[in-house]
Amino acid sequence: MEDKKICAYCKEEKKLTKEHLWPTSLHKRFNLANEQNENYFWLSRLQRTIPNEPTIKDVCAHCNNITLSKLDKYICELFDRKFINIVKFNEKISFEYDYHLLKRWLLKMSYNSARIHNAHDVKALEDMLPYILGEDDKLGRSIQLFAMLTYPEKIKKNEIDKSNISDETIIIEPTIHRVGHTLFRVPNIGQKILRVVHLRSFSFLLAFWPPAGGKSEQNDFESIITKKMNGLKLLRANENNITLECIGIGAWRSLRDAKSQFEFSDKQ
Repeated sequence: MEDKKICAYCKEEKKLTKEHLWPTSLHKRFNLANEQNENYFWLSRLQRTIPNEPTIKDVCAHCNNITLSKLDKYICELFDRKFINIVKFNEKISFEYDYHLLKRWLLKMSYNSARIHNAHDVKALEDMLPYILGEDDKLGRSIQLFAMLTYPEKIKKNEIDKSNISDETIIIEPTIHRVGHTLFRVPNIGQKILRVVHLRSFSFLLAFWPPAGGKSEQNDFESIITKKMNGLKLLRANENNITLECIGIGAWRSLRDAKSQFEFSDKQ
C-alpha cells in the first residue's frame, strides 16, 4: 500500500516526490554561465553554506512535474534570453516578460524557500496557492512585483578578507542566485518585509497586501519605494515590456546585506 500524504500545493492526499528549491534545469544554467563545477548553497537557518541543494519532499508528482514544471520551463527560457547576461552600471535594457508566469514562479520559489527555512511568511505564501497554480489570477492583485538591476562592483580585497592589508581591488559580479527577505524602512511611516529573488543581475521584490484592501495603499507604497531605491520599477499585469536602468545596487553590497537587511532612510 502506497504511503500517501498531503501535497503542499494541491492539498490532495497523494504519493509525494522530491522538489528542489532551484529547478535543476535552471541551476545547470547558472553553473554553465558561471563556469562553476562545485555546488554551494547558503542556508540561513543553519547560518552556513552547504554542498547540496536543499529539497522539499512534500509535493506530488502532478504538481511537481506538470503544473510547476511549466513555470520552470518559462523561467529557463527567460534565463536564456535575459538573465544570462551580466548588466553593466548605467546600462539600460528592455525587459520583456509574461507578468503572471514570472510572478507565479517567483512566488513558487518563495513558498519553497519559506517551507525549507520555516519562515514567518509561509501562511501568506500558502494563501497564494490558487494564483501560483494558475487557478485565480485575480488573487495575484494583492501582491506588487518590482524589478531592479544589480551591477558589477569594484571593491578592495580587504573588504572580503580582513587579513589582506593591500589596496588591491577586484570586481564582484552579480552571479549568485538567492531567495529571501529584504526590509524596507521609512522614517515616520514604518517598515515592510518583502520577498526578494535574485537571478544574476536581476532582483525581483514582492510586496504583500491584504486581498480585500484598496489600491491607494499600494500606490503610496510604490511612490515611496521607487523614489528611494534607484532603478526600481513596478511591473504591471497589463504590460509585457519595461525599460530597466542598471543603477540600483552593487553586487558586493547586495551580497553583504543579504545576511542582514536593507534599510532606507531620508539620508540615502
